[in-house]
Amino acid sequence: MLFLKLLLPLLRFNNLSSFYNRIMIRQDYFLRLLEEFATALATMMKKKEDERDDSLKDLYRQYVGDYTLLRNMSVDELMEYAANEWNNNERIDRLEMLAELLYAEGSYKTNPLRNMLLEKAYLLFIYVDEKQNIYSIDRKEKIAKLHSILNE
Repeated sequence: MLFLKLLLPLLRFNNLSSFYNRIMIRQDYFLRLLEEFATALATMMKKKEDERDDSLKDLYRQYVGDYTLLRNMSVDELMEYAANEWNNNERIDRLEMLAELLYAEGSYKTNPLRNMLLEKAYLLFIYVDEKQNIYSIDRKEKIAKLHSILNE
């Protein structure tokens, strides 16, 4: 019985350690995913304008979901979709990815589509900025730039 009393805390520690390791592996994986996304987005923006749409659709599919569905949702619908489809640990980052995709597409489309995409990106960036624990100068600059563009 004494042996079990001594062994039980070790087992709990081992389970806790294993749980912590699984969380860290998931976080590392998601950080790599974010880096991969940034690289893929930059590569897509270097392509000729007529080649971007197919690449953009692939980025949506790989990182956030169905292009047509997400692109045509209102911001409120996007928030509801995010709450239902993405786990809590990834939701804000995926919303930021979506904002980046909308921003990228809006940067090379013409009005009225351009303003619609940029407005969604702007609202998502503001939401992410309020909820994200990590300060981002890049995000702040995009918010300011979008505010300026949308209020011209």
